[in-house]
Amino acid sequence: MNPTNSDETISKIDSMIRVLSKASPHGNILDQDDIKALNGVESEDQLKLADRLEDMIVFLKDEPDNKRKILEVHDLTMDEFGHVEPVREILESVKAYFLSKQ
Repeated sequence: MNPTNSDETISKIDSMIRVLSKASPHGNILDQDDIKALNGVESEDQLKLADRLEDMIVFLKDEPDNKRKILEVHDLTMDEFGHVEPVREILESVKAYFLSKQ
């Protein structure tokens, strides 16, 4: 499921962090394919990805106008984990809802 607005984007990132850090509950915003793809990331990289997403969510919630920092975290995360489909999809949503606004 692709997020349809900025609030859904933040909620999905939060759920992804919960899956990666093995926290529960992670809610039902993610489908089973997303959860399977996130669990398929190597275990040492899961925490790294969770940290990247946490950095992203902090900027999205606390500093949504700091497009430079959001873009830096976006690009770094895309370079490292863009091959993971739900990560790529959520980063595309970040770009659409947070970086394209003037």
